[in-house]
This record gives sequence, C-alpha cells and structure tokens, in this order.
Amino acid sequence: MNERASFPYEEAPLRPFHIRVTVASFGGVFCDGAELGIVGMALGAATPALGLTPVWVGLLGGASLLGLFLGALLTGPVADRHGRRPLFAWNMLLLGLVSMAQFFVQSPTQLLVARLLIGVLLGTDYVVSKALLTEFIPGRHRAGIMSSLAVAWASGYAAAYAAGYGITHIDSFAGSDLWRFMLLASAIPCLLIFPLRVTL
Repeated sequence: MNERASFPYEEAPLRPFHIRVTVASFGGVFCDGAELGIVGMALGAATPALGLTPVWVGLLGGASLLGLFLGALLTGPVADRHGRRPLFAWNMLLLGLVSMAQFFVQSPTQLLVARLLIGVLLGTDYVVSKALLTEFIPGRHRAGIMSSLAVAWASGYAAAYAAGYGITHIDSFAGSDLWRFMLLASAIPCLLIFPLRVTL
C-alpha cells in the first residue's frame, strides 16, 4: 500500500475546523505572552503600594515561570488519563478568573499565590494546546502553523506592554492602584478565547 495513501488526512486541505483549532491554540499562546509581559510593568507600580523588597520583586517576577514548569510537568499524566479536551476547554476560563483575582490582592503573599496559579494554568496550556494542534492540523500545513506560534507569543507580550503603557496614560487609572488595572487587563484575552475553546 502506498504510504501517502494510507494517511490521507495528512494531505487534507485546511477546513474551518482546522482554523478554529489554530485560533484557539494561538489564543492560549497569546495569553501566555500577555500574562508574562504585564507583570514586568505592574511590579514597578506595585512596589510602593505593596512595600515590595528586591527579593519580593524577584519572587513575583519569576513565580509564573516556576508555575509554568510545574503545570507542564504534571499535566501530561492527567491529560492521558482524562483526555486533553477538558483541560483545553476550561483552562482559559480559570486563567481569566485568577487574573481577575489579582486585582483584589492585599499582600505580596497573595499576589505570589496568584502568579504561581497563573503559571500552572499556562503550563497546562503548553501541553494540551500544542498537542491538539499537532494532531489535528494536516501535515502539509503543520510546520508553518507550529512555527508561527512564536509570533502569537511575541504578540501577546507586546500587547501587554502596549496595554500597560496605555493604562499609565489614562487619567482615570492614575493613583496607587495603577498596577491592579494592569494585572486585570491580562484577563481580557483569556476570557475572549474561552468561548471558542469550550464550543470546539
């Protein structure tokens, strides 16, 4: 049997379903860049409000990266046992809710917990979204789409800085709570991508 004939899906054209999977996955990577980017701007504004020391700034800046490592490490066995779709569908909602919760933190410890949880949820998305994208995108388009994920991440990171810059120049956001609105803004892309994922 011809090898190419035995894998007809690999040669399939892109369908609307493939586009939806791609956009849903790109959205998660965009959120990853936005979540990791916005904290850099927010911590500068939060330092006097929360009384952050250099140690606290370092902990809060790196907390999501530690959480991301843990989330990616632990998600594989869970996804293998219960399937990737539930994680893919609901992690953006949870990520959005935890991002919103950052607005209400009153101490560095509370913000540290939130940043760790955000990292864990981003780690779950690393595992499930890329795996689903790899499985569903036909082979002839896979390499180009997978390599363009880096553009989605960079776009999210740049968007975070643009949002932070914009917030600092809006008079109604002026004051010691400026950093809260920056962190709150990171919930927006998560909640926007959630309906697409949960209906996929």
